[in-house]
Amino acid sequence: MLRRYEMYSLDPNASPAAVQRLTQSFLECGRFVPEVLDSAVGTNLSDAPVRLVWEHAYESPAAYQRYMVHPFHACILDRPLLADSPERIVTSNDLGAGLLGYECASPVYRLAAGVRRLVLVDLSPDRSPAAAARFDEAVARASDGVKGLVVSIVAENSMAAAWFDGVTPIAPPPRWSHVWEQGWESLAAFEGYRAEGREQWPGFVRESASVHYELVTPG
Repeated sequence: MLRRYEMYSLDPNASPAAVQRLTQSFLECGRFVPEVLDSAVGTNLSDAPVRLVWEHAYESPAAYQRYMVHPFHACILDRPLLADSPERIVTSNDLGAGLLGYECASPVYRLAAGVRRLVLVDLSPDRSPAAAARFDEAVARASDGVKGLVVSIVAENSMAAAWFDGVTPIAPPPRWSHVWEQGWESLAAFEGYRAEGREQWPGFVRESASVHYELVTPG
């Protein structure tokens, strides 16, 4: 499977109606493009310079490629998103996470309701498997015995450079080499965990950022 995220900052002059249309387009995408699985939207609750997060998934690269050429993508989604569209309501930001995601064998990310958090990291100096293994160990220590943490996945951010077909890298290595996806049963559970200060990243984590949001799923 391919797990995918899009994160957007919004034009402050965008009308509430336009923002609502974009949100509904994300939520309803799976009705029109059956390849789109587990679609949900969140409004950012963190200090990261984004407002909307769209999370979704695909059964395979072939399914993702069908989504990319589907008329709903071009006729509905692209209108508020593309830079050359007069209806664009999103803006650029410096987070470097406009699109990211990873491969997984099954939908282990699923969270019916609650708070999603993405911890974005860049492992230095060479993003090696050894550094990734050490990050896995640091995550395991940080999350051991934590109440309310119902999803915890660490993966390489493979989708960012292979955004066109989900397989072939066509862009430079992304700013964030790995992502730790968390699913929390409630905002209170996440805030309690954060107050404990468990996350202590070793020196091989060159840079990190965090985004969390409450899930809104199709009704």
